[in-house]
Amino acid sequence: MKAASNEWKMNKPLNQPRISNKSGKKGMVYILDKGKKRLIHFGQSGAPDFASGTATKAQQKSYLARSGGIKNKAGQLTKDLKSSPNFWSQRSTLEINKI
Repeated sequence: MKAASNEWKMNKPLNQPRISNKSGKKGMVYILDKGKKRLIHFGQSGAPDFASGTATKAQQKSYLARSGGIKNKAGQLTKDLKSSPNFWSQRSTLEINKI
């Protein structure tokens, strides 16, 4: 993920994850939710991750399996909802494999 530039902060482009400026979080992204732009922070800073090489392939597989079963109050899987931090956390993990 790239760091958030001033231009990114001004334009607030949708669905483009950046490094979070919030303490304790790894990433942030603007999404369109009910007609309004919404900022979502996701990921635990300091946790092992596949991008930086601090997590193994087995740890990545375990995380994806564990977080893939998280449901919201309506019973929907959060890994499928763009408005969920879990969606963006999983997506950022999966995108790394394509690079």
